[in-house]
Amino acid sequence: MDSCTLYLDASGDTGWVHPFGKSKTEWYVLAGLVLTPEADLKAHRETSKILAKYVPEEVRAKFPDKMYELHYLDIIRGQRLFSHLKQEELKALADEVFNLLLELKPVLFATAINKIQLKRVYGHNAHIPNRLAMRATIGRFSIYLQRENLIGSVTYDAEEYRKDKNLQEMILGFRRFGIVLTGENYRPRMDDNLGNLLNTINMASSETSPGIQLADFCSRAVWQHFEHCKSNRFNQISALGDRGYEPSIVPAKTRWIK
Repeated sequence: MDSCTLYLDASGDTGWVHPFGKSKTEWYVLAGLVLTPEADLKAHRETSKILAKYVPEEVRAKFPDKMYELHYLDIIRGQRLFSHLKQEELKALADEVFNLLLELKPVLFATAINKIQLKRVYGHNAHIPNRLAMRATIGRFSIYLQRENLIGSVTYDAEEYRKDKNLQEMILGFRRFGIVLTGENYRPRMDDNLGNLLNTINMASSETSPGIQLADFCSRAVWQHFEHCKSNRFNQISALGDRGYEPSIVPAKTRWIK
């Protein structure tokens, strides 16, 4: 069987919006890119070339190694590693990354959670957005693996994983307790035991993983589409979605409460 890897990254915070909390963002997005080993290798080579082109050694030397990575928000704002670039150079850099995404032809998965509607629909039973998004996205990836007869693995940003102990415990329990949630009270079921998924989830530092860096561009593009109605980058990558059904909006708009 052939293999592939789902690289995950998120945009937006997990806090609740007024009147349920103090967050100022309505949407939380978890996005993932499925790369074959060949596409993965190309991603490593090409992202290194892009970084070397726009960040000369004298600039790189001013920053710790952990900051030497493609980070879309830093590019948008022209900050940190990219603060020396002019506006037209920042756009050209982003253009190259999105063109690379299209060349790699990954499969895109994304779960976009409207936090206001999640609370209105489920009230006190509403799951924390990042945990719900993780369940939903890995669940659909597992279905994709079975449909395409593939063996897969999942890689997530180690720093984000360390921040949330409850997320860690939830992920460890996927195979034992089930991943698919059903019903008003989110009852897990064991229909999908993740049989085609190696391990459950692997951790990597984003600066060492071009796959996570590219997933960052996708998650930010999807988040900007929903949060700010800025859709130019989203429109570039939307055709990469699995069977045209991505991103998945949670809760489904048919359940929204005004």
